[in-house]
Amino acid sequence: MLIRIKGAISNCYLLLGEKPVLVDTGAPGDLKRILAALQANGVEPKQLGLILLTHGHSDHAGCAAELKRRSGALIALHTGDVRLVRAGENGVLAAQDTMGRIVRPFVDEQFEAFEPDLQFRDGFSLEPHGIKGRVLATPGHTLGSASVVLASGEAIIGDVLRGSMLWPNRASPHFFCNDPELNNLSIVRLAREGLMRCHPGIFGSFPGSELQRFLATTSGQVMELSGEPV
Repeated sequence: MLIRIKGAISNCYLLLGEKPVLVDTGAPGDLKRILAALQANGVEPKQLGLILLTHGHSDHAGCAAELKRRSGALIALHTGDVRLVRAGENGVLAAQDTMGRIVRPFVDEQFEAFEPDLQFRDGFSLEPHGIKGRVLATPGHTLGSASVVLASGEAIIGDVLRGSMLWPNRASPHFFCNDPELNNLSIVRLAREGLMRCHPGIFGSFPGSELQRFLATTSGQVMELSGEPV
C-alpha cells in the first residue's frame, strides 16, 4: 500500500508491506506532519525498515536526520547526492522557467546535515526491506535522483516530473532540473517500465501513460524507449 503524505512543499510516501518504508522526509518544518501520518497509519517511527530519499534537496531530505534519530532506520541515498546532504545544502537549483525563478528563494533552504547509511549507484531491491519493488537511478533533476518502482505498477518518481497545479492526472516538467538531457533519459527508463501510475515529489499523481509526452530531447529529437533518437 502507498500512502501520500503532503508536506509544506513536497510529498513524502509511506509504503506499507512486511515492513514500512518511508520515501522522502519533507522540508525541515514537516516533521510533525510526517509523525502524525505515521501514527494515523499505525506505524511507530522505530518500526520503519528504511528511509529512502529520492534525492538530496531540502524539501525531500529536510527531516531525515531527525527521523533517523527517532527511528534508528537506515537512510538510503544515491551516491550522486551525498555531497548535498553532507553539507545540508541544495547546491545549484537550475530554474527551468519563470515560476522556478520566482519560487527558488522560498525553497532554497538549509537543512540538518547527515551521512547516508546506504549509498547506491544504480539501484537495489526493496524486498530485503519488506517492500515488493526496487529502486532505479533516474538522474537529471539532480545527479543522484532515484525512483521507486513497485510490483503493483506504481512508481514514486521524485522530481523527474511534477504533477500539475491545475489539472488532475497531468504531468509537467519540474521547476528545477540540473541536466535536462539526462532527465529525459530517466523518463525513457521509467516509460520502459510500463507503469500504471506515477507519484511525483510535487502535486498529485498521474497515469504512467503521461510519460510518453516527454520522450523528446531539449533539441527536439523524439526518443524511442531504447533511449535513442528516432
